[in-house]
Amino acid sequence: MRQTIPVGSPAAPALLASVDELRAALNLSQSDSTDAQLSGLLQDASDMALRYIGRSILDCAWRDTITFESSEKRLSLVLGRWPVTAITALSINGHSLSDEGIASIPLDPASGLIFPPDDAAPLWSGGRYVVNYQAGWTLDKTDSAGVLVAGTLPAAIRRAVIIAAVALWHASGRDPLLKSESEQGVGSTSWDTSASATGGMPQAAADILAAFRAVGVR
Repeated sequence: MRQTIPVGSPAAPALLASVDELRAALNLSQSDSTDAQLSGLLQDASDMALRYIGRSILDCAWRDTITFESSEKRLSLVLGRWPVTAITALSINGHSLSDEGIASIPLDPASGLIFPPDDAAPLWSGGRYVVNYQAGWTLDKTDSAGVLVAGTLPAAIRRAVIIAAVALWHASGRDPLLKSESEQGVGSTSWDTSASATGGMPQAAADILAAFRAVGVR
């Protein structure tokens, strides 16, 4: 059993792509639309992307409590959030490891797997493990000197958000599920019934985000 909770304040809602990126994708000039309008579209697209991914992906501190029977042995402990950037504390049955002990623990950051130290038993023994760690990607930001510091959020996620935001822009004022319609004869209308499976995002965006999605229980 594993319980994952944020430590301190969770990551605040944020745009996963920039207004400039969206403006370029729409071939808009600075005067064609307001930043507020584009920001709103990006926020909606970012929220849709996060719901589809199904987990928090921005940098935050977390604590996992993992328990399993004493008769069990495990090759790895699976943390609830990834990518993991640092393990800050770890206790086993109430015994806290030293900084040196934590540093000796092999870690697969991309998947959130931690393995027993090389100089210890090859498997984790059953018990209660409490792991404090930092996980998630960062966004671009401007430092105190006004210099842009590049974040670590994958470009693929940014691209998917832009695709979704562009679709929202073009769907403004019409049914976003409407694929086509005809005014000739008695008329005909068709809807995109697959949109519910992608959280309302275009399939192209969902295909990109599938690689980052949390499926089932880890």
